[in-house]
Amino acid sequence: MKPGGKGPPPPEEPFGGFKLKAVPLKFIKKLQDIVLKEAESIGSSAVFECEVSPSTAVTSWMKDGGNLRESPKHKFISDGKDRKLHIIDVQLSDTGEYTCVAKNAGKEISCTAKLIIQLDAKLLAGLTANAGSKIELPAEVKGKPEPRVKWTKADLVLKPDDRVSIDTKPGHSTVTIAKTTRDDTCTYIIEATNSSGRATATVDVNILGKTNE
Repeated sequence: MKPGGKGPPPPEEPFGGFKLKAVPLKFIKKLQDIVLKEAESIGSSAVFECEVSPSTAVTSWMKDGGNLRESPKHKFISDGKDRKLHIIDVQLSDTGEYTCVAKNAGKEISCTAKLIIQLDAKLLAGLTANAGSKIELPAEVKGKPEPRVKWTKADLVLKPDDRVSIDTKPGHSTVTIAKTTRDDTCTYIIEATNSSGRATATVDVNILGKTNE
């Protein structure tokens, strides 16, 4: 450098002397549980949504600990800080725990929520039959996990005997009463329970004709 010359200018401090701090990775809004009634949920859609900061975070989705891939069934939406998972054509098999995993600058966080489909039980609106005939009371019972089913008549648990049979299979339960009598006139209740709750349905049975012997 020549005498009296000027040297190179000192390096500038970025942004007026302030250094940028890394934005902490966090969920501004976490996932919330979704509870659907079985009768309304089948065939509909469900949406999990959360907000993550910074908006540049890379997110992925999991169900019950397994990775989800985007497909016609599962749609992933990323818009700024918003992250959404659309579940199309909801079925009972879609119940479970869903997790959003966010990664940024070597760090990883996650939040989890459940999709719950409430139990549903359906019975006939009512039944009238003649004494001596055989009647059937078919019920639809849907839920996951598979619910436990109990039938009652006049507040007493209905149990199989020489006239009464109860056939319970996944999704259905049917009470069959042979050689009906006037004493079979009553309100019958089916109760289904599992870890997601309880559902009941009732049917009024009216037996007409000869009196009991």
